[in-house]
Amino acid sequence: MKKFSAVMATSLVACAATLVAVPAAHAGDGGSRSRTETLLEGGKVYALYEHMSARFHPKDVTLKIHAPDDTKVLASLRLDGTETCPDTGDCYEDTFRSGPVTLPAMGAYVIDVVAREGQPNEVVQRSTGFLNYGLNPRLTLSSNHPRISYDHSSLEISGSLVAEDPNTHEVKPFAGVGMYYRARESRGEGWVWTDATGRFTSDAYFNERSTDTTYEYMFDQQHESLKLPFHQQALNLKVDAPSGTVTAPYGSDIPVRGKLTRIADDGTEKPLAAEVNIGTDATVQSGENGTFSTRYTVKQGGQVSIRPTAWNWFTAPTPHTFTLAAPPRTSALSNVEAEVSKYRKVTFTGKLGVTRGSYPKGATTKVSIDHRPEGGTWSSTGTFDAAYGASFTASSPKKADAGGHWRLRLVNADVNGSSSKLGRTYTRVWNDGVTPEGVRKGATVTAKGGLMRKSGSTWRPYGGQKIRVWFKAATSGSAWKELGSTKTLGDGTFSRKFTARQDGTWQMRYTDTDASHYADHGREDYVDVR
Repeated sequence: MKKFSAVMATSLVACAATLVAVPAAHAGDGGSRSRTETLLEGGKVYALYEHMSARFHPKDVTLKIHAPDDTKVLASLRLDGTETCPDTGDCYEDTFRSGPVTLPAMGAYVIDVVAREGQPNEVVQRSTGFLNYGLNPRLTLSSNHPRISYDHSSLEISGSLVAEDPNTHEVKPFAGVGMYYRARESRGEGWVWTDATGRFTSDAYFNERSTDTTYEYMFDQQHESLKLPFHQQALNLKVDAPSGTVTAPYGSDIPVRGKLTRIADDGTEKPLAAEVNIGTDATVQSGENGTFSTRYTVKQGGQVSIRPTAWNWFTAPTPHTFTLAAPPRTSALSNVEAEVSKYRKVTFTGKLGVTRGSYPKGATTKVSIDHRPEGGTWSSTGTFDAAYGASFTASSPKKADAGGHWRLRLVNADVNGSSSKLGRTYTRVWNDGVTPEGVRKGATVTAKGGLMRKSGSTWRPYGGQKIRVWFKAATSGSAWKELGSTKTLGDGTFSRKFTARQDGTWQMRYTDTDASHYADHGREDYVDVR
């Protein structure tokens, strides 16, 4: 008796085996299924049977061979050696060979197990294994690239299977047969089937955590393996700046520039997009062209290392290092001025420098525009980068109020600029509109409304001010244009007549302010001209 092969055990997955229901007069096995596979010995083909049932005896078994797509039985085989199994024993997991098999043509066939055939307690087990009818199979393997790498994280493994036709003894492609494969290192496994030319392909996928991987393909007693070594490509790091010893003010940002490349499988140097570490707490991502550019904030002296984040696809290059001298607290702002526009936009101008010493070329620092309302606390409204030795102009994204406090602050240098109180008086265009809203072309319409300004918590009429009347036609692509202007009366009201010429939107705007008042605009009012 022969031990059953591991391939045969696995082959059951591909057999879609099921216990076939039989008429009520027949007793089903109800237990474990038997297993079958192909055995080649002495230039002949046999079926090998493993007994897995306690419900019937091996001597009761007949193997029925048929094509995968046809239930017509092409061969019925009895088992040899069943006399060694006692009538009172179950011979569980013992294996038995059939007699020699003769079939019409070389190919893959399905083996059904029938026990006590034709008797009331007959048991039928379908698709218990394959009978691969061919002699001296020869399996060859190859891949579309000889190793696993960053350039080849997916590979196509292909092969061919030929065998000798048992009937004609011609060696030809073994078509339509399945074989099991596995890769122990990646815990991958599966089945492939040969095509009409005896060839097959399977895809293999890898990642940076992969290792040398061996694929084993098994066809009956034929085993072949293909080793795919894991190749780490060489990684090159070139840093243009900084280098040597750098002296920079405390809290300044010094430029860091460089490039990351790799030696590809074809031997050429190619750029790499990857993460680069700067010191212990800063990173930058190189672009598709391999270059990276960022800034490093100077907080203390010492050696700083620049190196790519560990990535197992690549060998680690030698880190680039530079030395920071103990940073002096010399950053300073000068010539700072602040203003608020009529549209509530706060803008600062000034210059960033040092009180003594020098700074590296291209050094910058982050500057915050801070705001504090009356009775409140300071908060940042936004930041910008200022260059040492250069003038700057920067505006806050936050609109000004009637009289809050504003300042500049060097975020990383712990330097606060002087505070400025900025603000204007609020104004409001109110009760505005154009009447009538539905008119004929050429008719007269009146643009009117009122203007107020805020005094403390009270709104008061604001007379003697210029109000501009704007219009935008309803036609596509039209732009706003000014039609005319008027002045507010002592009670703050205003009005002006116009001739209605086309559909469109009207708006009254107060923009001719003095330095102490904010501008305002009214609502958009659509007028239909028929």
